[in-house]
Amino acid sequence: MNGFGVHRGCGRPTLRVAVRIVAVLAMLGGADAHALDCLVSATGVAFGVYDAALPTPTDSVGNLTVRCVHQGGGATRASYTVALSTGASGTYAQRQMRSGTSTLSYNLFDSATHARMWGDGTAGSALLSGSLLVNRGNFATNEAVHPIYGRIPAQQSAESGAYSDQILVTLTF
Repeated sequence: MNGFGVHRGCGRPTLRVAVRIVAVLAMLGGADAHALDCLVSATGVAFGVYDAALPTPTDSVGNLTVRCVHQGGGATRASYTVALSTGASGTYAQRQMRSGTSTLSYNLFDSATHARMWGDGTAGSALLSGSLLVNRGNFATNEAVHPIYGRIPAQQSAESGAYSDQILVTLTF
């Protein structure tokens, strides 16, 4: 991932790691689908330097923004769900970032308590649900921002390198 690489400090290698969130799919639903248009954008979860010697997890936060535009009469309410994919690991139980053939476990959560893995509602993961009052017109600010809480468990043995993963975001409204 651009701008991330190996850093050395205190005589031991550390890692710079990031999760890139890719918003690529929006599905329409409901009777007013032609009058309402929504999209999702996201900032990645950049963990920065990971130090395996620390006894505490490494946490970071990204943001996911849902933005809707309504061209009909008055304001309308848009209900939506946001799902996150498993990334390259293929499982929500423990997502993994990669650097070549090396891996580093991490996960994404829907709250700062790190109690619920953010996924698609299967395999113990949570699907984020929201609702947004959308005013008419292109210039109204009709958006909701949802933090993405990332956590790398402490004291993992990992090779030096630039670790990353790519997560697909699915917005359904």
